Amino acid sequence: MRRPLALFLFVVPLACAAQTTIAPPQPGAGMVEPAPPTRLAPAAEEATASEPEIGLPLSTAGGGWPLFHGDAARTGRSDAPSIATPAVLWRARVGVQGWLNSPVVAGALVLVPSSGLKHNSADGRDGVHALSLATGKTAWFAPFKGDANGAAVAEGKAFATSDDGHVYALDLASGKEVWAQKGDGKMYTTPLVAGDRVVVGDERGYVRAFALSDGAPLWKVQLRGAIRGGASADGTQIYVGSQDGEAVALRLDGSVVWRTTVTYPGFGSGKPTAAQIYAAPVITETSVILPFARDTSYESPALVALSTKTGKVQWRGQQQQPQQQQGNVDWGNIRATPALTQQNWLVYAEPYSGDVVGIDSRDGSVLFRRTVGPCFFPHYAAPAIAGDVVYVPRFDGALYAIRADGGMPLWQLYLGEESRVGPALPKPIQGQTRCASEVPSGSALYAPPAIAENGTLIVGSGEGVVFAIVDSSKARR
Repeated sequence: MRRPLALFLFVVPLACAAQTTIAPPQPGAGMVEPAPPTRLAPAAEEATASEPEIGLPLSTAGGGWPLFHGDAARTGRSDAPSIATPAVLWRARVGVQGWLNSPVVAGALVLVPSSGLKHNSADGRDGVHALSLATGKTAWFAPFKGDANGAAVAEGKAFATSDDGHVYALDLASGKEVWAQKGDGKMYTTPLVAGDRVVVGDERGYVRAFALSDGAPLWKVQLRGAIRGGASADGTQIYVGSQDGEAVALRLDGSVVWRTTVTYPGFGSGKPTAAQIYAAPVITETSVILPFARDTSYESPALVALSTKTGKVQWRGQQQQPQQQQGNVDWGNIRATPALTQQNWLVYAEPYSGDVVGIDSRDGSVLFRRTVGPCFFPHYAAPAIAGDVVYVPRFDGALYAIRADGGMPLWQLYLGEESRVGPALPKPIQGQTRCASEVPSGSALYAPPAIAENGTLIVGSGEGVVFAIVDSSKARR
């Protein structure tokens, strides 16, 4: 049975940031990161949105977060005001939030793609939930025949992909289906809006473009391996990587500019081995920056930058010893898209650790690495930036806020269990002394956050609850 909701207003000072010392993970070729959670608990209340807990004056005219990571270049950056002291505005139970279930914001609406009651299984809560940004109340729900994955908004429509193998266009006002198009196998990706087309990828490696207006197929290009995180763009070209390590640059008409295979030195042999690209790349003025997965932990970050013009390698992540080095020296698989600060630093949560990391996007050097929480091997959620503050959802179930210019922790807010929302992590997590693969209680944070124009932060949990977080200084009862 669901516990009653109380009014939560948390003011979390810097001193609350986790300082736990964790033993570094041991390398091993057999490391496997677990799948997102398989059920929503408690199931009896999956269709209910809570009453708002704090009132907040809103100004959302014309603004929002229309794509995963906020824009086509996937910078994850917003000019919205940052949150100094976090408070829960509202929460709504919409279904399991997996690593592809990035919410998007369109004016006064929050759109949340959901993996439903059970991840990787069709059920009645799979689909897109449209919620009021002000209250969390449901505006509409569009059910799918499989898990919803990514979403985007453009031209009065919401676009979403699904494990049922389709990309859907939904009327933004009503949620009614405008058109649907089928791919080849599951469509995992977060949709990319590029001009008058929406670009998605599927399980068989096809990158596909459809007309925004009526879904007419425009072109398709096949890569080796599934397209997981999706594509990015810089206005003239589209960039995408596959699970088998192939990266490609395409013109807007689908013609190929270049193709290449991203490799790393294989564990033990040193032979070039194809990387596994799960995340959408980050695009800078000259580079396509790709996070990737490999067979174990290494001595350098799992990032590579390719030239936007040629696809040639510009740099690979390189370990240095920055002044702010606190965390482990091992570097694991990156399955999340880093966020790009105004200083051109890439910031993300490093797996196989409890750390956050800053990398120079111009040469791949490590600028900082700080421990913010307990050590876990997996990590899936991409961060987001408001001004000079980076919001980092971590596998331990907590949302961390750090300074963009050095990683200094500002506050933390545990969201892994609805009944325990607050500044403190559960004791089983606080007291752990070794790196773990699963959270001992509650759920992980898998999903990327979104930032509304007024600074409201939207983030979902593996438990199936989506939260709206605001600054307590701007909230009123």
